[in-house]
Amino acid sequence: MINLNFSTAEKAILAFTALYIVAFSAYFIDQFNIEFIAYVGMIIFIFTLLYTTLDKTRIPASILGGLSLWGLLHMVGGSIPTADGVLYNWKMYPFFDGGGELYILKFDQFVHLYLYAVVALLFLHLLRNYFANKHSQILIGFIAVMASMGVGALNEIIEFIAVLSLPDNNVGGYINTALDIVFNFAGAFFAVVGFYLFHKDTDV
Repeated sequence: MINLNFSTAEKAILAFTALYIVAFSAYFIDQFNIEFIAYVGMIIFIFTLLYTTLDKTRIPASILGGLSLWGLLHMVGGSIPTADGVLYNWKMYPFFDGGGELYILKFDQFVHLYLYAVVALLFLHLLRNYFANKHSQILIGFIAVMASMGVGALNEIIEFIAVLSLPDNNVGGYINTALDIVFNFAGAFFAVVGFYLFHKDTDV
């Protein structure tokens, strides 16, 4: 039986997520933006899965809040116009400009860095809960990073389907995909390393 007895923080995060999902759903339907209507459906699926398993996973509110914030960043990234197109194309700071898509740092890359840091921490939490101290924390951290990368790969598959299905999409080309993967890894890696640096009492 599904436990719906959520904490105050969990209820607040769910209400916040539902609020922006309703608002952006109305906007994307009005704009007939099929790509982001599909992303809204994906966010609904993710939060349904997370909240219906909370009694078993005990995911911290900080991670739930982090994922909710990602959902909001994703929605505004595809809807707010900027000089570079939409917010996802916004060139935040010229750390490196190799021409064309080879530009660092864009809002899209920042969101990838952030999201897969949160996803890695989610997997780290689940793995540490399951294995406790029965296995090497280095191995558990490595698996968390690789699991986060796997979610990133699934996202790239979804974007590839969007490229094949929708003539008007904002996915980008090969360089953009490669940069996405690099930032996915960087976010996951530094999140896991940062976790263990701040939990030095953990037996690795």
